[in-house]
Amino acid sequence: MEVLGKPITFYDWYDLGGIIETSIIASRYARYWHRFALVTYNVSCNDNLIALVPCQDISSNEELKALLAYLNSSFALFQIEVIGRVRGGVGPLGLDVKPLSNLLVLDVKKLLRGDVEKLAQLFDRLESEARRLGSADEVENVFGSELAKELTGRSDIKPGIDGLFNTVIREIDYEVARVLGLEGLVETIRATVLELAKRRLSRAGEANREAIKGSEEFPKVEKPKKKRSKKAEAKGRARSLIEFMRGKEKLGEK
Repeated sequence: MEVLGKPITFYDWYDLGGIIETSIIASRYARYWHRFALVTYNVSCNDNLIALVPCQDISSNEELKALLAYLNSSFALFQIEVIGRVRGGVGPLGLDVKPLSNLLVLDVKKLLRGDVEKLAQLFDRLESEARRLGSADEVENVFGSELAKELTGRSDIKPGIDGLFNTVIREIDYEVARVLGLEGLVETIRATVLELAKRRLSRAGEANREAIKGSEEFPKVEKPKKKRSKKAEAKGRARSLIEFMRGKEKLGEK
């Protein structure tokens, strides 16, 4: 077996097939914003993280950062909201390898040097701002206090936070739009991302349809008994070949 041209030998069922080094990891599940991070020291990933291995040589640290700036932009999150898998009733958006493989990204190898440098600088700022806020997984830190209230309907939102979406991510969005020649679409993309996130989060907060408002217990719902169809009855009379043959043997013995 070969992975990216490197031979891998499997020794037994417990073997993972060796170690593949990469510089980009992503969160598999995120409630508010999927984060793509640059790995600068040795870590091992469990199933909560996805490791991204570039197929072409992106040896330049600035090119990696430019790609990561795009992956953390609203242009990328718009696609993730569409292709991601929502965990039933709880809100987080899940990413699988196959849909993630079809994500449209910037070809940083073809960008002008100045564009690469600008995007790389914005990614550095994004990391610094996320560290200053303390985390990038709380809704206030991602969307800011006002948008967080609108998206979640919660009353316990921390006040006075601008959020990454309204500051550095907004700058990244406009820079990506300039590179792509899509300046006229950037606010539409950002507004669509907010609307998709709001719908997803509101579905997660809906009450069980069987619950009565103000009641701590769900009423018991009796399901009507269905008359067994002829098809089901025929299926009940069917047996596998081995069951049929064993039955014949028993009858023969008797």
